[in-house]
Amino acid sequence: MSRKLQIASVLLFLMFAVDMHAKSGDSRPSDPEATGRTVELFARMENLMSRGVMIGHQDDLAYGHQNYRPGVSDVKKISGDYPAVIGWDIGHLELGNEHNLDSVYFSVMKEQIRKTDARGGITTISWHCDNIVTGGSTWDVSSDEVVSSVLPGGANHDRYMGWLDSLALFFKSLKDRSGNDIPVIFRLYHEHTGSWFWWGKAHCSPSDYIAMWRMTVDYFRTSGVHNLLIAYSPGDCMTAEEYMERYPGDEYVDVVGFDIYQNGNDASGYSAAMSRNIDIVTDYASVSGKIPAISETGSEGIPQKDYFTSVIWPLLQGRELSYILFWRNAYEQDKPGHFYLPYKGHPAASDFVELLSYPRILMNKDIR
Repeated sequence: MSRKLQIASVLLFLMFAVDMHAKSGDSRPSDPEATGRTVELFARMENLMSRGVMIGHQDDLAYGHQNYRPGVSDVKKISGDYPAVIGWDIGHLELGNEHNLDSVYFSVMKEQIRKTDARGGITTISWHCDNIVTGGSTWDVSSDEVVSSVLPGGANHDRYMGWLDSLALFFKSLKDRSGNDIPVIFRLYHEHTGSWFWWGKAHCSPSDYIAMWRMTVDYFRTSGVHNLLIAYSPGDCMTAEEYMERYPGDEYVDVVGFDIYQNGNDASGYSAAMSRNIDIVTDYASVSGKIPAISETGSEGIPQKDYFTSVIWPLLQGRELSYILFWRNAYEQDKPGHFYLPYKGHPAASDFVELLSYPRILMNKDIR
């Protein structure tokens, strides 16, 4: 594509975005019936961006890399504070299991979400749901009929609605000490620009993906679930057009993020991809009123001791982002190198703590 065509394409994209922003209204969640606390969370996240970027960690309160003890945080052990954002996954809730696919009990999850909320922290939730056609995992991509099968008229539509009922009950059960619904960020069908999940781009059309997204969100809303901020998070995108190809519309999205990981020691390639996608989400957020975030990232095993100050910090400087969520510190014995934030005694621990001392880096204590 010529440079002139690229510029024209971006201008058309921005014109469309501005028009959508004008229709959707400013500084409110996409759900017209969002609870008061959900409206407050959206506004709070917008306001906090002027102060800095919140640090997040998946499963931070479920276990540590060196133990399986609910409530014990690797981050707190080395820094003295909790992350501002805590991530959880509710995969296998749809099956009626007592715990998720990483053996985190849903009862523990709910308790820790309540404690996070009481501390002023923020919760984000993903859903690695099973393949409803094959009975395999989220990563079972042996069938390209899964998405179409859950749409109205599909063979698995009614069963999928039952799955959503289970999720709706879970979301409604998240209550603060006053009995109000705790608002959470729900990150649907992420990394769809890849094809490693059954909802990935090679396994469904853009129209079917969008239809499933809208159907899912609409079902929650008609079921009385109004404490969700909905997050959209593709993988690495080369252009804004690629990012928006399966975007379900501003009325179905509150947070625009992306998921990118560093492969091995390729810090330069990672930084280039991160910078490109940060530009995409912050540009769109600026014209649409959505909240931009880095919804999953990290360097597995953190082989670079100064990864946080030399790689992550330059990416965050001068950017208006809501949060950056690092992936989990696995406790399983067969995953000794599967961790994304340092634990006590790790060579990168002091570098991470140094990052936390920098201006515009926010932890739990900074957002109370």
